[in-house]
Amino acid sequence: MKKAPAVLLLSGVGWIVFYSASFTALGSSVPTIESSGQDVVAWFTANGTNAQVYAWTAAFAALALTVFGGMVTALLPRPNRYIFFGGILGWVITGQIQAWFWAGLALHPEGLDPATARTLFDIPQYWGPIINGSTMTMAAAFVPLAFGRSRIIPGWLGWLSVVFFVEQAIETITVFGSTGFLAPGGAMNLYLGGAIGMAWVIGVLVWGYKRTGSPGSLS
Repeated sequence: MKKAPAVLLLSGVGWIVFYSASFTALGSSVPTIESSGQDVVAWFTANGTNAQVYAWTAAFAALALTVFGGMVTALLPRPNRYIFFGGILGWVITGQIQAWFWAGLALHPEGLDPATARTLFDIPQYWGPIINGSTMTMAAAFVPLAFGRSRIIPGWLGWLSVVFFVEQAIETITVFGSTGFLAPGGAMNLYLGGAIGMAWVIGVLVWGYKRTGSPGSLS
C-alpha cells in the first residue's frame, strides 16, 4: 500500500488541526463548571455560532481520528490492535457526545431556564475524566510492545506511553473536582492532559509514518 504513509500522515495532522481548531473556536471567555446558569445562558446567547463551529470541527476531528486509528491499528499485532482501536472509538464517541450538547445549547439559548442550562452544560464537562478511560486503553496497547525481546515499538515511545497512561490515570480524579485545576473540563483535563496527549499522538504518528513505509508493514 504505497499510499498508506500519506493517508496516515494526513489523518494524523488533520486530527491535530481540527482538534485544535475546535477549542480555538470557543474562545477564551467560554464558561466553566464554576459558571452560574445565568452565565451559561448569556454565553450561549452571545456566542452560539462559536459553539456550532466547535461542533462542526469536532465532526471532522472524529473522522480524522478514526482513520488515523485504523491505520495505526493495522501496524499492531493482536490483541493490541483491538485494544488500541477500542480506545480510539471511545475517544471519538465521547467527543461527539460532548459536541452534541454544545451545539444543542447553542440552538435556542434565549429560551433556556438557567438551572436547566447549567445542568445540560455540566454533563459534557465530564468528558475529560471519562475520556481518560479510552486514552489509557490506547496507551496500554503500546506499552508491552516497547519492552522485551520481541518489541516493535521504540523505547522512547514506550516510555512516552507509560507517562501518558500514568498521567491519564491520575487525571481521572477530576471526576471528584468542582473548582480550579481539578475541575472536570478544567486545566488538568484541557492543558496538562491535552499537552501530554498531543505529544503522544505525535509520537505515534512519527513511529507509524516510518513503519508504514517498511515493506510488508500492512500485510
